[in-house]
Order: sequence, then structure tokens, then C-alpha cells
Amino acid sequence: MIHFTDKYTNDKDQKLLLRKINDLITLSRKQYSVMYSPFLDPAQQTLLLSVEEFRGLLRMEGGYEDAERRLCRIQTDEYQTETPLPISLFTVSASMKEAVISHRDVLGSLMGLGIRREMIGDILPNGNCPQFFCMEEIAAYIEMNLTKIGRYSVSLSRTETAALYEPKYEPKTVNVSAMRLDCICAEAFGLSRTKAADAVRKGVVSVNWVLCTDTSHEVKSGDKISFRGKGKVEVGDVSGVSKKGRLFVELRKKV
Repeated sequence: MIHFTDKYTNDKDQKLLLRKINDLITLSRKQYSVMYSPFLDPAQQTLLLSVEEFRGLLRMEGGYEDAERRLCRIQTDEYQTETPLPISLFTVSASMKEAVISHRDVLGSLMGLGIRREMIGDILPNGNCPQFFCMEEIAAYIEMNLTKIGRYSVSLSRTETAALYEPKYEPKTVNVSAMRLDCICAEAFGLSRTKAADAVRKGVVSVNWVLCTDTSHEVKSGDKISFRGKGKVEVGDVSGVSKKGRLFVELRKKV
């Protein structure tokens, strides 16, 4: 049994996650088998991979190479039997060819069936044929009960391969006084500096999928910023400096 201190987190939900993974590690050793967690968001994955006591025991799996939401695969001995990834991939077909079904539509309909978010992996939009991953243990339930998404009747089929798409980004150059999180958020999402700083302090902004409430956090090239309700941006390079010392920063906003 691993005993944690507050060196990793003071957050109650994160501490609960650490204990759950610790319990799965204990169970893996006891049953001499590979264990899996439900789907984790990127911030949860980052936390688990930072724990020294877990090093070498965990691997994140999401069904395809660039998956955002992944299971934590736990193997405590190299000779334990490899087991199939306990997830299913569904393709949705709408009854109307002109239907456009969004990520939000799919997620909302699944939540409407009483399914917890941790049981659902990535949702891949593709016009009227989106795909989504789920835990295998609820696949039959979804297959039987998900007959409508939004106002469209739908049918489901199990699929072996994810139909990946290239996300669209809108390039944008912003002029900021410093590479502070509140400065970048203000320009990226069309807010005043004061409103951007308030939003950061309220906990609606994440950097590289980890919640950040520090308005002065230094943003770097390659960072991905998520602003709840307003979207995501990827920070590029500083392309120049004005005569007054302000920075021209390249951004890519997901559309």
C-alpha cells in the first residue's frame, strides 16, 4: 500500500483518484492481472504520471494514438497476461442525410441515459456519422437505448477503426504586454484584461489540460489553453516586438 502526502495535490477529487489507482495497483498484484481505470481527462492523466510511486506501472490508452481521454492501464508484473482494451467504438448513423450532429449533441444524449462522463471516451465529430468510445461494460446498454440524438433518430454500429479528422484552426496574431496567462486569454478570447484575470482566478482556464488559477503564469510556445465556454487556443511563437516592447504572439484557435 502506497501512502501519499500532500506533495501531489490538495484537491479532494484528485486525492480520491490517487487512492482509486492505488487500490487497482494492489488488486493487480493480488490477482496477478492487468487492470484498467475508467476514462480519464488529460489533467488526471498528467497527475497520475507525475506520481513517483506509480512510475513504470501505468500506461494511458484511449483507442487511437492521439486520444485525449484515456484509460489508465495498470500492469504490476511484466509476465501478467495482456488483455484486450475494455472499450468499444460506435459509429452513429442519422436517419436524415443532412443531419449534423455535434460533440455536445452526442455527449448530452449519452448523459441523458444516466451514463457517467468517466464511462465515455473521445467523441469524434464527422457530420451525420460521429463516433464515440465507451467502456465495454456499458456498450450493450448504449446500443439498446441510444436511438435518438437531438431531434434525429439514429442507429449505432460497432466499429474497429476510428475515422480521424484534422481539426480546424484559425491563425491569429495578438499583441500583449507579457506572456502572462491573463494577457494571452484576454487577447485570444476577446475579453478585457480584468475579465480575463477574473476568469482565471475563478478556475475556468486550463493550461495543457491542468487547471491554472495563477493570472501571472508564464505561457510558453506550444502551450494549449482551454477556456470553459469559449474554446481552446494553441500558443505559437513570439514573432516580433514592438517599439514599446509589446510582444506579437502567434495563436491557433480551434474552430
